[in-house]
Amino acid sequence: MSALLALVASSQLVLLVTFVHYRSRRVLEFAQPSFICVLVSAGIVSTSSCYLYLYLSDLGCALRGPLIYLSSTLMGSSLSGRAWRISVLMRDPLSSSSSRGGGGGDDDRAVKCWGAGGGINIERMRQLALLTMSAMSSSMCDGRTLGNLTGGGGGRGSRGGGGGGRPVRIKITNGQVMRVTSILCLPQLFLQLIIAGVPYTRSTLRVANHDVYGIDVSDYECRSHAGEGGRYWSTFASVLFAALPYCCAYLLNIRPKKEREELPDIIDERRQLGGAFWVVVRVLVITIPIIVMSEHYYAMAIRTYATICQVLGLSISLCYYIGFLKLSTLRSNGTNSTGQYNYGAGGQLRGRSSAGYAVKMAQMYATIGRTEETLELIDDTLDGWKRGSRGGILVNQDATEDIGCGFTKNDLKNLEQDELEMVIQLLIIKGDALMKINGLAGFPMSAEINISAMRIFENCPASKKMKDISVMFPIYNRVALQLKGGVIAQDEACSLEMDLAERFCHEAQVQSYHFARALGHLAEWYGRIGSIENAFKYFDIMAAVYMPIEHPSRITAAYAVDRCAVTYAVSCLWHLQMGDAEKAIQRCEQVIEEILPSYDKNDSIGTYQILWPIIRVLKWNGRVDRARDVYNQWVPAGIESHFSVGCLHKPMCLLLKICDGSSVEYNTEDMEADIGTALTFDMGDFGDLILVCDGWSAKTLAAELCLHLARRLEPGNSSRERLIERGIVMSAMAMARTTTSNGMIKHILAYDAHKGIDDRLLELRKQDNAVIKRSVYDGNESIMRSLPTDIKVNGFLNGPKKISDGELDFASRFTVKSETFSSTGSASSTQMRKVTFSKSSKGSRESNGLAPKSSSSKNDTHSDKSVGDDVSECSQLSPNPALHANKRLSANVS
Repeated sequence: MSALLALVASSQLVLLVTFVHYRSRRVLEFAQPSFICVLVSAGIVSTSSCYLYLYLSDLGCALRGPLIYLSSTLMGSSLSGRAWRISVLMRDPLSSSSSRGGGGGDDDRAVKCWGAGGGINIERMRQLALLTMSAMSSSMCDGRTLGNLTGGGGGRGSRGGGGGGRPVRIKITNGQVMRVTSILCLPQLFLQLIIAGVPYTRSTLRVANHDVYGIDVSDYECRSHAGEGGRYWSTFASVLFAALPYCCAYLLNIRPKKEREELPDIIDERRQLGGAFWVVVRVLVITIPIIVMSEHYYAMAIRTYATICQVLGLSISLCYYIGFLKLSTLRSNGTNSTGQYNYGAGGQLRGRSSAGYAVKMAQMYATIGRTEETLELIDDTLDGWKRGSRGGILVNQDATEDIGCGFTKNDLKNLEQDELEMVIQLLIIKGDALMKINGLAGFPMSAEINISAMRIFENCPASKKMKDISVMFPIYNRVALQLKGGVIAQDEACSLEMDLAERFCHEAQVQSYHFARALGHLAEWYGRIGSIENAFKYFDIMAAVYMPIEHPSRITAAYAVDRCAVTYAVSCLWHLQMGDAEKAIQRCEQVIEEILPSYDKNDSIGTYQILWPIIRVLKWNGRVDRARDVYNQWVPAGIESHFSVGCLHKPMCLLLKICDGSSVEYNTEDMEADIGTALTFDMGDFGDLILVCDGWSAKTLAAELCLHLARRLEPGNSSRERLIERGIVMSAMAMARTTTSNGMIKHILAYDAHKGIDDRLLELRKQDNAVIKRSVYDGNESIMRSLPTDIKVNGFLNGPKKISDGELDFASRFTVKSETFSSTGSASSTQMRKVTFSKSSKGSRESNGLAPKSSSSKNDTHSDKSVGDDVSECSQLSPNPALHANKRLSANVS
């Protein structure tokens, strides 16, 4: 038995040393190796304490019980502390993903109830345990995490509505986890101190006499003065305190299905704990009868052997399931379900199963906000597929030509279907991570990643065998947004966006919710270029395919926003563009009554994109009070702190209060603060360009806000002068968004919304001073901004372009504009450098100011453009629908 204990203890020691050696490996980082080392160390102490059963002494009798129970409790407490840390991070407001469309549904019901009656709510018990452990940690002293766990101050899903933005990410340090672990061990520690410190309960080495079949047998054994009753009481209490941390650890690992899917297997330990539990149960079932019989027949050696087996059953099973299986992920090439990962030289992931695990880990890193680690993990994983020209003397073109993200054609030829899907998933995560870590400067980087993903998919032979290509649909969605936001350049006919929309719609027919999203995308594009008939045609098909109950959560999970619901709101602009304001208002009321009540309250961006066109229709058609009431009723709580649309909230509330047609009496006592808001408010280029496509510009909001505040001040007031200056600058930027240098209108509705604001600002300027040299306008420029009687409209498209199955150069037509995006939307001259993916792409174009500039020749028409013109926004292409709007605009201007 001594040799067996030595073998087990030495094996555990080797496991501990190996963990310490590989603790910095990224594949083990989420397993929290420092606390696994604590578990294995406690297992070594527990195993070594079994020697005290073999070699008896007074000191050994007093120490063996406390050592075994305390080490066993420490193992369970370390498991509970690790599970608590992961659960808190998964409930971080930054890590929540807007609750996936609201509600767990059938996925959570299996977790919530036991038995047919559903009398015990497991999820509620889990939250209670989580809250209790959180209260035991001093990391909760600020109340932030306690508020998240109890539903206050955010919570899971507070990214949008409740928390309204990008809150400070919660960080749980190793010291805080160790504190929770120590607190869980305190009851057992106090109990064992009492047992070992009180002479009446302390075990000592005594000579015991027994009558065995008429023969007196004397032997040494460890007993206390408390007798049999006291021994059973102390044993029961010790086992109870040792079992509580294990029950807590298992309870914290019972997670809803959606949360389990987001976790790598190396973190979700429910199966491992279940395996260890059944091993211990089997050992107890075998050894307990043996111990009972050995007491009757006084077989001390057999009882000692059985007791040691009970201790080793817990120690060995936990070290195997929790420690060894996680460590085996470093070298395993096998097919076991707990770890199918392989590391090559330098610690890089190798193998198909390793990549699947890396995707899970990258998603987890991104979920808890560890963006730098996300990028490192993705780069290491992608490098495992990049072989290039290695391993050969003669190098051909396929081994050197870079298709995208460092992949060559030879690399792509070796990819299987599931590997290609993993590459695309990793590139999607990488693109999003680049935007998070670099802000606006990361938009071009993300666009390059998305274009590279399209090129990789088109050039990989495995893509031709894939029946389900839905992995590419989020890429199409991101590229479409980057086209609208001006990150990716395209011609003024918007041929790239049209072809992308047609391609998306053609390929997405395999799944209904993807098809509905693609139809909405196509309908919005046609509506934006003025082809209203086609817009309503695809919108009607989308409305027939879209399932309001089943689809929203799926679309939100795939595209972050339920854009189909947004398309319903955008469709009111098409009625307005046709000159039918009544139908536009009716559609707004339909969206208010049917879409907004059921829309996910946690999706702040989606909610704001629904409200934006509704306000555009109501405000500019004499229903300002109705627009204000709708906005105040449906805007998400805490929207003012949202990282994307939060900057719009306060200016929007102020504008709807002081604009023409408002019945609210303005309180001039707040004017100083409101002037400060108007002078500092602005929105970045990317977000503003997307809002322009939805009816009006944030620059228009800023300019009109300055106008209405300035007209409430007396001429000559310094605040009035600053407001007029700011309003004129914002007006110039809004005009640059909606028109081109040759007088062509790119966005009729956004132009119509801004029309007249600059003239009223100039009139206020004239009241202050006849001529101000610092004015950005002069008389000629003011005339140039007036709408000409014959608006120039760019040529129209001859129907949708058909997609050829053999087309492989589609992604090569996309070009990223590598420019410095301004967080304030500054209109200063910016040098732009295009990153070209095709030899046939045109050269770079330069910005030369904001004011419209007529070209000297036909060849220069598309070469010299303003910053506003050098964005990939669609022109008014279809002449017939534009005719009505042009007549109305001409009449209004005249």
